[in-house]
Amino acid sequence: MKRLARAILGLGILVAAAASTAEAQKKDISVRGYFGVGGGFAFPLGDFHDAAKTGWLANAIGGFTTRNGIWGARADIMWAQNSFKAVPGHERLLGANVDAVITPGHRPAKAHPYFLAGVGVYNAKDTSPSASGSDTKLAINAGAGLQVHTGHRTDVFIEGRYLTIRTSGSALNLTPNTFGIRWGGI
Repeated sequence: MKRLARAILGLGILVAAAASTAEAQKKDISVRGYFGVGGGFAFPLGDFHDAAKTGWLANAIGGFTTRNGIWGARADIMWAQNSFKAVPGHERLLGANVDAVITPGHRPAKAHPYFLAGVGVYNAKDTSPSASGSDTKLAINAGAGLQVHTGHRTDVFIEGRYLTIRTSGSALNLTPNTFGIRWGGI
């Protein structure tokens, strides 16, 4: 619970810093929206790694950036699935995240890194023969990515995150690694 409180406090500080910077730079008040899709691999960690194999994921993202592209926020929906090692079945994850995004550097650049962190809600469903239902819990994530401009307001991206979902009894920890394309923004 302390980690969740720290993550929420950190996200609040990040959003406050973004707001004060935007206020200080009146010329940068306008925002630009974007959306995208991606897919990739869900690598289990810790106890989850002991029980599950590397899985797959699909996601959709939507967000906005300030006119200079440094500050932003985004939401994403992710569906991931990891098969179990010792028993038939899989762990299915369906959830949504809300993240603050920082993209350092000057524009226009052909490629630039970005950093994101936020909170989410995930439903985890175990489909093994001994399973009994699903569990919906809060999640915390943080990660980094690289965007490469490929055309007029079109980018390809690759990102990796650490995601922890607090399920009953323990936590599901994994690193979703995503490859995708996005349109809009800066």
